[in-house]
Amino acid sequence: MPDTRCPRCGGPLGERPARSRLTADRDVFICTTCGTEEAVRQAHGQAPVPFGEWPLNT
Repeated sequence: MPDTRCPRCGGPLGERPARSRLTADRDVFICTTCGTEEAVRQAHGQAPVPFGEWPLNT
């Protein structure tokens, strides 16, 4: 993991980053807070926040 910032929120990835649910392979590392938010969104039938709305991709 070369970058230590979460691409979804810009915060630190931390020691145990999560894997984004946005891709089928789940190969995008995000911080645990964003990982939890994605899990909650999925549990409520909501789609993940699209890549284009992530701060490091705008």
